[in-house]
Order: sequence, then structure tokens, then C-alpha cells
Amino acid sequence: MSFAFIPVILMLGPILVLSVILYGLRLHIERRRLKTPLTSNLLRSPGESLRVKIDDLSQDVTFYALFMVGASFMVYSIHLTQSYLGGALESPFRIIVSVLTALGIWAFFAVKLVQTLNLRRRLRLAHDAEMAVGQELNRLMLKGYYVYHDFPAQKFNIDHIVVGSAGVFAIETKARTKKTKRDGKTNAQVVYDGNRLQFPDRTEQDSIQQAISQAAWLKKWLSSAVGEPLEVIPLLTLPGWFVKRTSATGIPVINPRQIHSYLNGRRGPTLSETLITRIVHQLDRQCRDVEPKAYDPGAKRL
Repeated sequence: MSFAFIPVILMLGPILVLSVILYGLRLHIERRRLKTPLTSNLLRSPGESLRVKIDDLSQDVTFYALFMVGASFMVYSIHLTQSYLGGALESPFRIIVSVLTALGIWAFFAVKLVQTLNLRRRLRLAHDAEMAVGQELNRLMLKGYYVYHDFPAQKFNIDHIVVGSAGVFAIETKARTKKTKRDGKTNAQVVYDGNRLQFPDRTEQDSIQQAISQAAWLKKWLSSAVGEPLEVIPLLTLPGWFVKRTSATGIPVINPRQIHSYLNGRRGPTLSETLITRIVHQLDRQCRDVEPKAYDPGAKRL
């Protein structure tokens, strides 16, 4: 065996030990026949899919950071091992190759690390917004509404769904950062003309169309599931923003703190308790898909 493999073995050794420990814990759970007391899956929380992505990205950040440091030491160790144990002669060429290899590893994983950190930061902002809206919506349950979060649809998720006598609402949440001026003040107003959103630094229209499209999909899906035509009202929420509306047309675009007053002010046909029960049954089946992880030998995370 080449002496150059000694540093590699020393670096991979802790990973092997960690794998053995995790596997041993899994066998311990199976041997003692321990299991979670929960007998059914859990409902999805606000931003559930985002939370999973953030957890995965956090693992990637740890891997990139550790490998960036560990691989550099491995290159250095291989160089010394070849020199002192393998009998390789020192030369400028070997030193340059080792240095360039280490720099290449640093550069590759540094780029991956920065990209992953930036993506995780954006997803955390989105998750914070989902949690803020979700907490406001959960208060509606005190008034008899049913609230579901992160509804899994076809290759996309509907952020929130509210069902009550006032109707069915598909709520899309968008997290948009604010820019602080030199005087420390922040412009937190967005102008909505019924067609587009005018933020202080950009104009946006796609989020409105997304809310409309998702509500249309939910309308079709729910109507088929319950066996009769339903209306689904699209809403767009912008946490932390004051929405100045300049036109009576277009879907509702509101701050999540205005949701209660919006629902209280609605006029029109109401849903019967029987129909609400049928709708909620279909939504509950779709949203109750989060498996308990504790004491589950087959879970991805122990």
C-alpha cells in the first residue's frame, strides 16, 4: 500500500466511525423495538418544503466547510508523507503542484459554499415570511376557519389554504427585502394597480399571476374531489409591506395582518357546513404526509 493513502485513511476514518455510530443507533432502536407513540402522519407546517430544503442546505454548508479545510490538510499530509515516508525528493515542481491542488480545492468549495449560503439565506427569508403569515392565519381557527399550510400540488406548493363559511382561499406569500436609505428610514410601501406591484426598486407581476394560477388549479382539483363546482379566491400576501391600492380591479393583495378584516368584510354566498366538511376531508388527506422522525429506523434523520 502506498504511503500516500495514509492521510486519506486518517481523513476518512472519522466519517467511517460516524457512520458506524449512526448505524448502531438504528440497530439499537430496532432491537429494543422502540417506536414513536404517534400513530399517524402530521400535518404540514408553514413553509414545510422550505424547511426541508434549508435543512439539506445546512448539511451541505457543513460538508463544504469541513471538506475545504480537511482536503487542504490532506493535500499537505500527502505531500509530507511522500517526502518522508515514500522517499520522494523535494522539488519546486512538487511543491507547486501541491499548492495549486490545495488552492483549486479551496476555490471550488469556496464557490460552492458562497452559493449555498446565499441560497439558504433567501430560503430562510421565504420561510420566515411563511411562518409570519401562517401564525396570522392560525388565529382564524378560533373563529371556525380551517387552515392548511404548504399544500402539495402538481410540482408546486400552495403556501396556505383557508376554508370557512366565507369560502375557500388560496394564499400565496412573497417575501421581499426592503432597502434602508442613508437617513435610516425604510420605504415599506408597494403600489398595486390591479395588474402589477410597484416596489420602491422594482416592478413585479409574476407573483400575481402565480397566485391566480394556483387558485385555478385548486378550484379544479377540489371541484373534482368533492363532486361539485367550487370557487377558490386567490390572495397574495406581502409580510412587512403596506399595500397602496390604486385600482378596484385585480386580486386582493394585502399585508397578512389585514387578513382578518378582509374576511370579516366579505359579502356573498357562504359555504354550508356539509360542504366545508367534505372540502376539509380532501385537504387533510393531502396535507397529512409528514412522517414522525423520532424512533423511526427508516427515517432519513435519526
